[in-house]
Amino acid sequence: MIKRRNGGNYPTNLLILVSLVMTVIIGICVLNFYYFHEVERSLFLQTHRDLKQENDKALNYIETMMQTKFEWLELFASYCELPDGTGREQWWEQVQEYEKEDSRFGVADASGTLYFGNYETQDISSRDYLKKALDGEKNVSGLLKGSFNGRDSIVLSVPIIRDGAVKGAACLEVSADKLKKYLSDTQLSRYGANMIFQKDGEILITCDACENQISLFEMLETREFGPGQTLEEMKNGINSHQSGYITYYENDYRRLLYYQPMGINDWFMATFVETEGYENTFHQIKELSAKFIVGSTFLLVCGLLLVLGILHIRKKEEKRLQKDYLTGVYTRETAKKLVEHGLKAGGKNRFYACMFLDIDDFKKINDTFGHHKGDLVLVQAGQILNSCTRQEDVIVRFGGDEFCIWLYGMRGRKQPEAIAQRIINAFRLSGKVHASIGITLIEEDESDYDAILKRADQALYQAKGKGKNQFAVYN
Repeated sequence: MIKRRNGGNYPTNLLILVSLVMTVIIGICVLNFYYFHEVERSLFLQTHRDLKQENDKALNYIETMMQTKFEWLELFASYCELPDGTGREQWWEQVQEYEKEDSRFGVADASGTLYFGNYETQDISSRDYLKKALDGEKNVSGLLKGSFNGRDSIVLSVPIIRDGAVKGAACLEVSADKLKKYLSDTQLSRYGANMIFQKDGEILITCDACENQISLFEMLETREFGPGQTLEEMKNGINSHQSGYITYYENDYRRLLYYQPMGINDWFMATFVETEGYENTFHQIKELSAKFIVGSTFLLVCGLLLVLGILHIRKKEEKRLQKDYLTGVYTRETAKKLVEHGLKAGGKNRFYACMFLDIDDFKKINDTFGHHKGDLVLVQAGQILNSCTRQEDVIVRFGGDEFCIWLYGMRGRKQPEAIAQRIINAFRLSGKVHASIGITLIEEDESDYDAILKRADQALYQAKGKGKNQFAVYN
């Protein structure tokens, strides 16, 4: 009875508690997932910012270097004598000072003969950069393959103008290795590098990561691009002189590449970086967060188990307090709560009869054989009442040797009489004690607990008055 009627509160509370704990655990997981996503996004954006900042820095460095060289060339071109091949021009000593391993200075005449500081000459009459200079335009050449002692180079040239006419060109040739060194001296060189390529993808100034590569596009054709990105889109952007980012994978490593036009010829500056350094940071954060999830979940589970243990102990204690310690039937206080709740129910789901039972001559048993014997009789009485009633019925030790039985869920006068007779017969068969029982029926709309008990008690006195060891029904 108590399990079916009163025990429903326990699972509900337990369900609420488990739901709250699961909600907290799920909430922690969701928050950490969101945190992972935001950290990864932030690191990815930071990588983009670092790439652009590095690209701008490298581009500014190259532009500043070239601008400085152009200013010096223009200054030189404004006062230098035109070369005549004699080697006696006043600028030869100055030119020799700029003769270095990775750069050299020269002066070209209008016919296309270029005079270097080491007194070497070179025919550059077919070179585009000379033609542009003779047209009055300062310019930077394309990549000259093997021009500088077998090494690739570029040439900065400015026109030499006299009396409003171009008479020659001042030229500074810089090896590609020197430019590569400029581009590699960056903060991101640990994870990536800078390079210069042409609009058609040809690599002009390479880096260690792209060594032996001729075309950036050919290199990227064999790589896997990030979601929603294609090489064709990159080419279209470059053809439109736009800057942009791409993500690609190489040897299971993710790389990010940023490119932008340099404003020199059709050159583009590209900066790319392996995301390993950023991803290691992300994985470290992820591992720490995973440990936090495991730890917090463990603590929550331990807390849940502790609460469940406390509830279990409390439940056992409540059940212990609900039952009489000697007979195992309900106490008077517990029974009153159960019965009053049952009396409020409608239809067949309510109590329909109450029986009040008293053990005949129980005082004599205590006086004659002692209280220990009396306790054994009470224990046997509890066993008899449990065996003669159903689980739904409520059996109560009302006090001393008095018991009350509330019959549940059935109707009719004969049913409680049959149960009462079964109880009396069981006492007779025990051969030790007898009992008297008073019965009262409960009306459908009746809910007064004390009034019903009073009628059952009056019926008990009627049974006692008729000679004991029998039952009586209240009229």
